[in-house]
Amino acid sequence: MTSFEHSSPDPVDLPDCRLYVPEPTGWKAQILTSGEKVYCFAKNPGEDYYHLILDGEVFMQKGNEIFCLRCALRQNILTRDRLFWQHRVKKN
Repeated sequence: MTSFEHSSPDPVDLPDCRLYVPEPTGWKAQILTSGEKVYCFAKNPGEDYYHLILDGEVFMQKGNEIFCLRCALRQNILTRDRLFWQHRVKKN
């Protein structure tokens, strides 16, 4: 067992924190490891500046577009809805 497993709460008590990408073409989940200053492409509501993505943070990237997970959820790039595929509007 790793130290992470020892300190983790009982899995039964954990909320479902899985995320889904309804339109996955071109999107990649990345982890910032470069130590460079990387900014999210979206601003938080009520803020007039772009926020940093921190070293070790998971983010979504498509080409030059980079979004933190919170903004990716707000932009509907990601969803928590496991049944997202059932809620799609059919295209003709």
